[in-house]
Amino acid sequence: MVEQPVKIVPSYIWNGTYSTWDAACEAAKSMCTGGGDGGARWLKRITEQLLGYRTEFKQYGVAFSPRPTNLPLVCAMTTPGSIVDFGGSSGWCWDYLQNSLPESNITSYRVVETVEVVNYMTKSGLHSAPVEFICQDNLVNTCDLLYCNSILQYFGSNAPLISIIERTNPQYILLEDLVAMGEEDFFTVQTHYDSGIPYRFLGLSKLLSDLLILGYVELVKWPYLSPVLGVIKPFQMDNFPQNKQLRYSLSILLQKSKV
Repeated sequence: MVEQPVKIVPSYIWNGTYSTWDAACEAAKSMCTGGGDGGARWLKRITEQLLGYRTEFKQYGVAFSPRPTNLPLVCAMTTPGSIVDFGGSSGWCWDYLQNSLPESNITSYRVVETVEVVNYMTKSGLHSAPVEFICQDNLVNTCDLLYCNSILQYFGSNAPLISIIERTNPQYILLEDLVAMGEEDFFTVQTHYDSGIPYRFLGLSKLLSDLLILGYVELVKWPYLSPVLGVIKPFQMDNFPQNKQLRYSLSILLQKSKV
């Protein structure tokens, strides 16, 4: 008997395209087949990321951050005194920043997260001043630099970002792992273990236009280098129409216009 070759079916990160955020949310609900323990699993994951990084740095004196970030380099050039990290999970970026830029002038580092993450991290004792975990609705003080790494795609519009900018009035904005292309937003579902998460590919032109209205101009834009199993390669998106296929996510640095 001749064995037939095994056909390898690609495993796609994103499935389906939807005209609205609400439609993507409904599709994501239909994909949930697990026991609904995502919150606890997420808290465990971000804790392990932080502790794993600390252990490796303590042992070797150098360690890769849990996610790629250009924040230390940007801080070296812009010398901020206060930073807001929107969607900063466990606050791992503060550790990486300290280890990479020990002579910084940063006196305030606020991590904006969900109520669940804020309560968990505040009680954990894993951070001390100047790190503070805070919910978006409680964010009132200004900052020098607003940092976002892989967060904006989990909101249905740019409104949460705009709200933070209006309340913090940063001099600089650094957006990383920004999945943005074309003119307008479009929506899909991201597969995650045994569930689906509604996901937004941002319209790059629309985002930059919204930020320009607030007075922010793009200084520099470059590909966000995020290795998967040690390999940097374009996104696997051939299950999407050609005009909706993004090759890489982006890092963009913007500055408040002096005009």
